[in-house]
Amino acid sequence: MSNYLLSAFQSLVPFANSLRTLPHHLWNAPLKPEKWSTRAVIGHIMLWDKHFLQEAIRPIAEGKPLTLKSIDFNDFNREAAAYANETSPEQLLNECVSVREELFKLLSELSPEKWGASYTDGDGKPFTIEEYLEDFVSHDRHHREEIERFIAG
Repeated sequence: MSNYLLSAFQSLVPFANSLRTLPHHLWNAPLKPEKWSTRAVIGHIMLWDKHFLQEAIRPIAEGKPLTLKSIDFNDFNREAAAYANETSPEQLLNECVSVREELFKLLSELSPEKWGASYTDGDGKPFTIEEYLEDFVSHDRHHREEIERFIAG
């Protein structure tokens, strides 16, 4: 188990909570021309978390087969942005924090055997927790830096 990866993964929670005081005009403004808003980015992160929670991490924790399959990222991301725009900032941040905390709890409670195993996803491809966390810590960092640069002006 990588405490560094788990800690980095969990660091999204205080970041998301720090956005609760973000002024409405900054919450909804594009981070750059033709880019998403902070609101859309938080919806995007939350729904990817929810997807992996339901399709991979919860099944691993419960000893069940993964149902994770390849999906069209563009369609998923479009739907995430639409969901974010229909959801209040408070609810979106609550969901983002709640889902990430559930993921963190499940991951931190896994046995070393489950943590180190290679699983087969619904497409027959290998899935490891470490690769998942590395990808999502990097993904979080990318979006956090975008939002931080935007807020800093």
